Amino acid sequence: MKKPANWKRRLNLAFSLLLFFVSFTGAELGSLTGLHGHSTVQAAGGKNILLGLERETNQGKYSYNLLINGDYTYRSFLLAEPARLVIDLAGPDLDPALSTDGLAGGPVKGVRVSRFDQETVRVVFDLEYLLGYKLERRTTAPAGLRLDFNAVLKDVGFQSASATPEIYIECSGPVQYKTDFLMDPHRLVIDLWDVTLTGSALTVPGNDQWISSIRVSQFDSQTIRLVLEIKEPRNCVVAVDENNPGRLLIRTIPELIEAAWVPRADGGQLVLKGTGALQGEPLYHPETGKLYIEIPHTKLSARLKEEGTGQSVFQVREKIPSTVQVELAVPRGHQYRITWTQDRKEMTVKLQNAPLSGKVIILDPGHGGADAGSLSPGGLREKELNLVVAVRLKEKLEALGAEVLLTREDDRYLWLYDRVAIANRAGGSVLLSIHANYHDNRKVNGLEIWHHPEREGSATLAAALAKSVLARTKQHFRGIMASKDFVLPREAEMPAVIFEMGFISNPEEEKLLLTEEFQETIAEGLCQGLLDYFQVPTPD
Repeated sequence: MKKPANWKRRLNLAFSLLLFFVSFTGAELGSLTGLHGHSTVQAAGGKNILLGLERETNQGKYSYNLLINGDYTYRSFLLAEPARLVIDLAGPDLDPALSTDGLAGGPVKGVRVSRFDQETVRVVFDLEYLLGYKLERRTTAPAGLRLDFNAVLKDVGFQSASATPEIYIECSGPVQYKTDFLMDPHRLVIDLWDVTLTGSALTVPGNDQWISSIRVSQFDSQTIRLVLEIKEPRNCVVAVDENNPGRLLIRTIPELIEAAWVPRADGGQLVLKGTGALQGEPLYHPETGKLYIEIPHTKLSARLKEEGTGQSVFQVREKIPSTVQVELAVPRGHQYRITWTQDRKEMTVKLQNAPLSGKVIILDPGHGGADAGSLSPGGLREKELNLVVAVRLKEKLEALGAEVLLTREDDRYLWLYDRVAIANRAGGSVLLSIHANYHDNRKVNGLEIWHHPEREGSATLAAALAKSVLARTKQHFRGIMASKDFVLPREAEMPAVIFEMGFISNPEEEKLLLTEEFQETIAEGLCQGLLDYFQVPTPD
C-alpha cells in the first residue's frame, strides 16, 4: 500500500492526542484501550522480583511474559520519535541476573530493563513503529504481566479482476472481525479487532466493476475499519483463507445461471454453470433414489428462478441462507460422479450404468513376497503376472459400480488363511483367486477353473467365467475342476473359484501372457463373466 509522505507525522500526532486523552480517563478506561493500566499480584511469600521476560510467537503475533514474583502495580504508555512502549513496574526489585538477549522479533527491535527510580523498574520495548497492545494480569504460571502486541495490517487489494471479484485483507496474524452492510449509499463495513494500521488512513481504488473504493483507517487504538464503497448491492461472504489464517477473503456470492440435462446411452449428465466457483456436497438417499447436492454461498439467477428447470430428471431450488440445492433422480443400477472445470465455474454430475453397484468383489492375486509362484523359462514370475491382471480387472469392475478389494496390492506374502479372512471380514459377494499354471511337461497348456465340489454357487460362477473368457481368448480349455483340498474355495463364506489363466511353462502361452493385449483380454473376459454371473446368481 502506498502511503503519503507525511504519514509518520500524522500518525505520531494521532497517538499523542490519544495518550493525552488516556491520561485523564483513569485506570479502567486505560485497561480497555491497552495504553495504561494497573494491577496487583499477591506474592506467595518472599521478595518482590522481576525475574525475567519470555517471548512467544503465535501465527505472526508477538507476545511477552514479564515474570514477576510478588506485589506490583504498573502503568504503560507509548512514545514516538523513536517509537517505543514503556511499562513502569512499582514494587518489584530487578533480578541482577535478568537478561534481555533474544527478545527482539517482529516489530520489537529490542528490550531494555533498568531501575528508573527507587520505587520503579522500567521496561522499554523499542519498536519499529507505534503499535497497539494489551496488558493482562496473570496469577497462574507464568505469573506476572502478559503483553500482547496487535497484529499489523499488511495489505489490502483485489485477488482478481474478474466479473466476480475477490478482495483480500492480509494481516501479520489471525484476527477477529465483524461485518455490517449499510444502504444509501451502499457500503460494506469490516472491523478488524486487535489490529494496527502502521501508516495513516488510505484509500484503495476500486476495480470499476463492483467496488468504487476501499477506505482504511484506525477506528480506535484496537480496531481497524475498512469501508467498501459498493456500486451495486451483491451478496457476498467474508471468510478466512484456508491456506493463510492471517488473510481474509471477500467474495461475491456466485449465481447458478444454467442447469441442463444431457441424455446419453449409458445414463446422462447434468451440467451446472455459475458466475463463480461452485462447491458441491452430495448426499444420496437410497430409499428414494435421489441425489441431493448442496451448493453453499450460491444464488439462483433471476432467469432460473422465473423459468425453472422444466425437467423431471432434476430440480434446482434456492434455500436459505444463500444455498442452492440440486435434486437428481438416479435410476436403479446407475452410479454418479461429480467433476469440475479448473476454475470450478462448471460442475458436471455424470450418471452411468452401474450393473454391479452394491456388489463387493474380492480379487486375490496369487502368491507374493517370498512366494514367487511359478517361474517361466524366460523369467516371468507368476506373482507379478497375477497382480497385473488383478489390477486391470479391478479397474473394469469399479467402472461398473462394484466395490473391489484386493487381498494384496503390492509384492507381499500372505498366508492362505489370511486371504480367506480378508474376504470373509469384507462380506464379499464373490472371491476370485487369479493364478498362472506350471507343468514339467512344457507341451501342457490351457485354462483351468477350480471350485469346491459341494458349493453350487461356486460352480455357477466357474461356468460363467469359463464361457466369457474362452469366447475372447479362444484358448484350449482343460475344464472346470472340483477339489476339496484348496483352502480358498473351501473356507470362503461366499462363492469362490481359482482361475488358472494358462501355463507359463508352455512357450506359446508364456509369450501370450507377457503381452499387455492378452492380459487385457483375460481381464475383459473375467469382468464379463462376473457380470453374467450376477445376472442370475445361485447362492451357496
